[in-house]
Amino acid sequence: MKRKGWAITIVVAIVIVGVIVNVRMGSDTVRMSNDEQWIETVVSGTGEDRIVQLFIEGVIADGGGGTLGAEGFSARTFIAQLERVKEDQRVKAVVIRVDSPGGTVNASEDIHNKIEALKQAGKVVVVSMGDTAASGGYYVSAPANRIFASNLTITGSLGVIFSIPNYQKAAEWIGYEEVVIKSGKFKDIGNALREMTAEERGIFQTLIDESYARFVQVIAQGRNMTTDQVKKIADGRVYSGQQALKLNLIDEIGGLEEATQYAIKQSNAVDPQIIQYEQPFTWSSLLLGLQSAVQSAMPTATLTALIPAEHRLKGLLYVYR
Repeated sequence: MKRKGWAITIVVAIVIVGVIVNVRMGSDTVRMSNDEQWIETVVSGTGEDRIVQLFIEGVIADGGGGTLGAEGFSARTFIAQLERVKEDQRVKAVVIRVDSPGGTVNASEDIHNKIEALKQAGKVVVVSMGDTAASGGYYVSAPANRIFASNLTITGSLGVIFSIPNYQKAAEWIGYEEVVIKSGKFKDIGNALREMTAEERGIFQTLIDESYARFVQVIAQGRNMTTDQVKKIADGRVYSGQQALKLNLIDEIGGLEEATQYAIKQSNAVDPQIIQYEQPFTWSSLLLGLQSAVQSAMPTATLTALIPAEHRLKGLLYVYR
């Protein structure tokens, strides 16, 4: 058998084994959301009190089933970690490192609500912004008791986006035609093979306006601002950390260390353990990683791999592109 044939055989074998393992170990994947399935790493400290450092890195999307999303982040897994923090009475505060351009509206909303619940449970919540904490990345940061960012952090992009491609001219060029039979006038709304009508644009704009109003409300509540004050700066533009400080979008210039020290002080923790959660090794996670690597190396996936994850998301988005 030629080298190419062996390569194809190996790829097919990996995919088949991965599918079988995923089916047989499906419950194992779900259990990754349970408390006992994370390894606790003590970064420093020896006391009984705890400060937990959590990380939002990459596009904010569901990820599904407790597994990591395409960019290494799963909103579902992160929410389960927030639940664990809430239930652990030893945890006095949580520091969330946000390095994200945002993501889907629903995933951002779910994380935001869980952070609000943490505060209501008496936990101090501090956000440390990384290189980027924009749009949905800011949405999940807004309810924090304190927000830190560096001078050159890219934040802002406060708003909603919904994009639909238009392939009409390309279809005409290759001679492709689609016949649509529908049950209602708007059943094929967003059809990429024709121009959008004014009525359809109005429908989508209504959805955008509703999500934008929610975004403005979240910022106003989290930052103790009026909606008018928020609307003046929530026009989609991005801000540096230094600009965000002047606009009251953040509280202090500083990094993860400064944010952690603030959390310790505000929570009155005594020589607290600084904790991070890590997922243990499993064969299913290894096979998922192998599948992802193989798929990204295949010619059919080359074009997709070149497109940033935030551009591959669909629907209403709190995302900076």
